[in-house]
Amino acid sequence: MRPRLLIVMAIAGCLLAGSGCRQSVPAGALVMTQTPAGQPPRAPAGNDLDTRYPIGSRVVMAVPPFQLESVRVLSAGLAAAGDPMVSLDGRHVFFTGKANTNASWQIYEARLRGGRPRAVTSMPGGAMNPAVLGNGDLVFCSPVPNAAHARAHPRPAAVYVQSGSDPARQLTFGVQPATDPTVLNDGRILFVSARRKPLEPEPARRFNTENALYTVNNDGTQITAFALDRDGAPWVRRPRQLPDGRVAFIAFAASSDGNGGQAEGVRMAAPFATRTNLFAFPTSACASVEAGGEGSLLACLETRGLTGRSMRGTVAVFRIAAGVEGPGEPLFDDPAWNDLEATPLAARPRPQGHISTMVAGEKTGTILCLDANFTRGEPRDEAAPRKAARVRVLAAPDGQAIGELPVQADGSFLVEVPADTAFGFETLDEQGGVIHRLRPALWVRPGENRSCIGCHEPYNRSPRNVRPLAANFPPATLQAPPVPLAQHRP
Repeated sequence: MRPRLLIVMAIAGCLLAGSGCRQSVPAGALVMTQTPAGQPPRAPAGNDLDTRYPIGSRVVMAVPPFQLESVRVLSAGLAAAGDPMVSLDGRHVFFTGKANTNASWQIYEARLRGGRPRAVTSMPGGAMNPAVLGNGDLVFCSPVPNAAHARAHPRPAAVYVQSGSDPARQLTFGVQPATDPTVLNDGRILFVSARRKPLEPEPARRFNTENALYTVNNDGTQITAFALDRDGAPWVRRPRQLPDGRVAFIAFAASSDGNGGQAEGVRMAAPFATRTNLFAFPTSACASVEAGGEGSLLACLETRGLTGRSMRGTVAVFRIAAGVEGPGEPLFDDPAWNDLEATPLAARPRPQGHISTMVAGEKTGTILCLDANFTRGEPRDEAAPRKAARVRVLAAPDGQAIGELPVQADGSFLVEVPADTAFGFETLDEQGGVIHRLRPALWVRPGENRSCIGCHEPYNRSPRNVRPLAANFPPATLQAPPVPLAQHRP
């Protein structure tokens, strides 16, 4: 045998032996998603993952020096797999997979000492996008969105958390799908969801959607917009926090189909004002980005057009240092496969925890708004902007009014609202005309006390250091609208 092949076989034997080896995983090992290259056109897929990970897709491990012989399949026995996430201790891998062509997608766990992967979720409608909290609990999304109706699913994907074999607990309750969660170093869960944007000024009220980034605490409290707002990001995938204080993500121009987009990023310090390209060279066909260690990034890029490559190309793994003008040579490239996702197989710093503010058994939570007239909304052609006299609360799924309450003289209000239900607001003038509208996009968890600065509050602003008048009174109970709803519409 060749000496290199003997080394690879020895490494593989060590991996299979598990505890019998001093080092179960060689330094620099990678976990990757591979999809068959040059696959013929497929029939329309049933959901988003069927499009992204066709039958035959697999999760593999590769070890330095990254010869093709070093690849070991972690998803052996499954019809398709992808979307790997390494555990905090670096000893096993979670990924999304399906047992056969007719099975639903679920989260699986593969242990590096060998053996078949085991399913760790059994969610109706499937599960995807694994992530891990600081205490080891599994975070994921369910159900898997339909391929053709990802934004209009009758039951939109939500973020869940699962502890061991306990039932999964829902964390997000929005009317738009919540996908691609990742756990930030401070313990918050960052995820992708859609927000509506106006195509025409009111009163035409025609809307479509674009993706934005949001955060919640690990108990689902404090839903907050994090980055991207009406700035041309129709689809976003795989946000990841980087060691240099940025959050990387892949932005797509028009559709979630396919596996290539533009690698971009924002800074944690000012996420709404710092969106830019992640690299100093074009990356219009980037499938994923992860921190690669020692200041480098692992990027899965299409090889088409690179020197010595065919114009067809595949997707390969590149290690890219900061500031370079090009991707260089691939770190790993198998011409028979597209390497769509790559992450280091190593232990990671444990994210911070979070003390929950939920109250078990409560059916409601409270919202304190400091000033309903404080807004980032577009200016209107009015000599004197109208001031809010009342606030109407709207509830999902159809945005119907569930009640109103008066606004204090300083614009503040404190109201009790149903828990775990998406809701929005309309501010009304003295005549009942709508001034601003926030469609159902927020929620409170049981017993949560939530505050906001204003209606469509400006980003990256601190509230005034004054006590709002509404805080001097108990939370208001919603009142029935005084006149029929139609008379309130502008």
